[in-house]
Amino acid sequence: MQNSLPYLDILIFAIIAIFLVFRLKNILGTKSEFDENKVTKDNNTNNISNVISIDSKQTKENEDDKEVIKIQKIDQSFNKQEFLSGSEVFFKMVLDSFVLGNLDKVKGFIKPSILKNFNIVINERNKEKETLIIDIKSVNKIKIILATISKANIKINVLFETFQIKALKDKNDNIIDGDINEEILVKDIWVFERKINDINPNYTLIETKSL
Repeated sequence: MQNSLPYLDILIFAIIAIFLVFRLKNILGTKSEFDENKVTKDNNTNNISNVISIDSKQTKENEDDKEVIKIQKIDQSFNKQEFLSGSEVFFKMVLDSFVLGNLDKVKGFIKPSILKNFNIVINERNKEKETLIIDIKSVNKIKIILATISKANIKINVLFETFQIKALKDKNDNIIDGDINEEILVKDIWVFERKINDINPNYTLIETKSL
């Protein structure tokens, strides 16, 4: 009996070891399966998210570039970034000149009928001794939204989205319109035109409207 005890102990330890290994295997197997499913799910989610993001961005860029391609078919020297940068500078110059009541610096780039309308408003403002305030705080967006090609001309519609402070003061310096303490989002569409066969590369402002 004494000689059989060691063998009995070994047998018991073996059974316990097998049991522990079996339990350990089950536990690890369950965890691995969970992690694998989680990783697969996360990867699928990330992939779906990335695909939507990329496709949306590409679609938007393609829509923007459609109008540019139309222009470049007629004018191969047309550069989108240069045009938009120049448009932004011109936009600010016109607003500054309009506020000051003197359009001499920009009148060579504005259609006479539009220039006349600007001057009518300026003259009325001066007559009432009113003061206009337009302060562009930031530019939210500038983009080409439409290009129209005719036999003679290229017309480009540009959207300007800017955050501004706008107000109008009377002769007594009282605010009669707007608010000098509140920034507002202003959306303007300006239409620029250039003759196709003109050696002058500059565009002329032919229309303005607010959204």
